[in-house]
Amino acid sequence: MSLAAAVLLRRVFGIALWVLMGSPALAAEPWRAVVRVASEEDAALLVRVRGQSSDLPVLLEAVPGPPLDGAAAEQWREAEQLAARQQARAVLWFLRVGPEVRVQVAEPASRHLFVRASRLDGRPGSLEWSVGAEALALAVRSALRAVEAGEPLGEVVEAPPPAPVAERVVEVPPAPAPVPTVSASRWMLAVGAHASLDGYTSGGHQGLLLGAGWEGRSLRLRLQVLAGLPARLRDARTQVTLGQYSAALWADVPVVSGEALELSAGLGAGVVGFSRATEALAPEVEAEPSRVIPALLVGPELAARWRAGSRLAFEVSLAAELLLGRPALGYAVDGNLVSRGDGWVARPRVGLAMVLFP
Repeated sequence: MSLAAAVLLRRVFGIALWVLMGSPALAAEPWRAVVRVASEEDAALLVRVRGQSSDLPVLLEAVPGPPLDGAAAEQWREAEQLAARQQARAVLWFLRVGPEVRVQVAEPASRHLFVRASRLDGRPGSLEWSVGAEALALAVRSALRAVEAGEPLGEVVEAPPPAPVAERVVEVPPAPAPVPTVSASRWMLAVGAHASLDGYTSGGHQGLLLGAGWEGRSLRLRLQVLAGLPARLRDARTQVTLGQYSAALWADVPVVSGEALELSAGLGAGVVGFSRATEALAPEVEAEPSRVIPALLVGPELAARWRAGSRLAFEVSLAAELLLGRPALGYAVDGNLVSRGDGWVARPRVGLAMVLFP
């Protein structure tokens, strides 16, 4: 090779090297742009954009997610957040409105937003659709080249004014309803009904309940009067009308005391009067005269009270009363007593009363 040819070859090689080193497309560092892919059509459009922008130093990264289809300010805010998360210079997203598809390219750093729309008919991949898709891809290429050159296309998005600081509204809960106050000591009156099983009849006896007393914080004293409805005991020989009336003094101690519910336990002692009237139904029977037979009453009691107000409450009580000296009913035959019922030694009693505090 002659010296002139060698010099010429060296000059050509130097020029080629200078061209290669000076080409912006080859020397520039690649940068990132993210594309929101919300549908199959978005994915197909991204393929077209990559094909048109393959010679640009840009990495198009697909980010699947919901479409950016809110208000304009919301779309821009989401694009800024997406660029910050992915460390991207530009954000692309597509939005179909009827037969048209709108592509938007945002550069958050300069607050530029480039928007183009094209009609895309048919399904992705069809001839009609491909014509509009290529037009959008060329528009995106122009926008990406402008971002690369530092002269982004589109309109400047004005920064929204700072949101006004809302006054903090503190919701004050309504004041709780006042709890009925209970004085340290008070008088009470009670009126209600009672029922007990006494063994004389299968249904027991029922009647009126009356009470009056004094209540303190740790002790309650009351006088209670029970008046039962007369029970008629009939067989082939006699008809006995048996009534029961009692008066007892009870002392209770509160066990549980809440805002509305109270539980108490106590003991009581008193006298029960059994009134007996006998009518003979057979000529061979001689009825004894009517009389009242006293008996001693003692036993425990449990009570639950619900306060409906400062002066009104409702009370349910359960007692087990022991009767000592109760009457035994029967016939005297040849000096022997033939029993027809002497009742139970212990009788359960339940009461329901309305309690008043005057």
